Amino acid sequence: MNRPIPTVPTDAIEATPPPTSRIAMALALAVWLGLTAGGVALLQGSPPSTAVPLHHLRVERGPKPPPVQELPAPAAAPAAQPHPVIAVPADAAVPAAVCAPWLERWPALQRKLCEAAQLAPSGALSVRGAPIAWRDVAPPDAAGVAQRVLVVGAIHGDELTAAALALHWVALAQQASSQRPVHWRFIPVLNPDGLLARPATRTNAAGVDLNRNFPTPDWEREAAAYWEKRTRRDPRRWPGPAPLSEPESQFLHAQMAQFAPDLVVSIHAPYGVLDFDGPQTPPQKLGGLHLDQLGVFPGSLGNYGGLQLGVPVVTIELHHALRMPVRTEIAAMWQDLLAWMDKHLPVQSDK
Repeated sequence: MNRPIPTVPTDAIEATPPPTSRIAMALALAVWLGLTAGGVALLQGSPPSTAVPLHHLRVERGPKPPPVQELPAPAAAPAAQPHPVIAVPADAAVPAAVCAPWLERWPALQRKLCEAAQLAPSGALSVRGAPIAWRDVAPPDAAGVAQRVLVVGAIHGDELTAAALALHWVALAQQASSQRPVHWRFIPVLNPDGLLARPATRTNAAGVDLNRNFPTPDWEREAAAYWEKRTRRDPRRWPGPAPLSEPESQFLHAQMAQFAPDLVVSIHAPYGVLDFDGPQTPPQKLGGLHLDQLGVFPGSLGNYGGLQLGVPVVTIELHHALRMPVRTEIAAMWQDLLAWMDKHLPVQSDK
């Protein structure tokens, strides 16, 4: 029996005022029931026959991470060399061109939100040649930067809210840039091919799950074994033929080395939890998302960055892949992240 297609507001990717609990529950139930029947088709502007296949609602879990010792945040770390800040495009046509294919594919993504982020092509390209865009936000005196934070969205192309949250946070970072010595680097859409596909896909154009393609120990054996035994060869979670086989994962891997972040924030959906990998004490919550460490996955960014490099990786799992949190929740997550950074990330010394 075909299920009725729920009506989803076309501004769903823009943050909305808090709904009443009854409306919120009804909408959540309608979206859940409509996933297999094309319930999100109205949002993406395509017929039900091409509905976006989202994550299975069952949370994927891996082996437990190693125990983390309570570590005090260093009072100061050795001064790092200032990293060049990516210039904002002087021509407004540049960010408009970056946003154009996203807006055409996803009409619910607000043009004003995307273009205000002033994204520029990074020079890196996806499998199909789509540009991977980025944006830096830093204090006027880049030499005084104390921390570097890398924010990555839409590693999985069927998680549109991950990209939208990164765009919202660009604006919040700009507002705070004069008060906080942080160099932010935003990559809102790491997987443009998956985001632009019809239907949108978790994997890139080569069918690789980019979040299983990073060089973790014994990748050749562990990644294949996990894919075959734990996922039962789920094509949406194929780790690829080799670590860093994909241009998108190669680009992010290079950013980890060149930008040398003190923190990585990786945004996903729709499990509705907060995950963490790294040597520091994890944040207990960001807004309404509470800590629930999902485990260690071969080839994942959390495994590579948090466990192998010792760079903390905060993984945000939003509740919905196609509907943004309300504005107050977006701000609450941001403020909780800043508070955790103040307590647990080292501050560069002036020496």
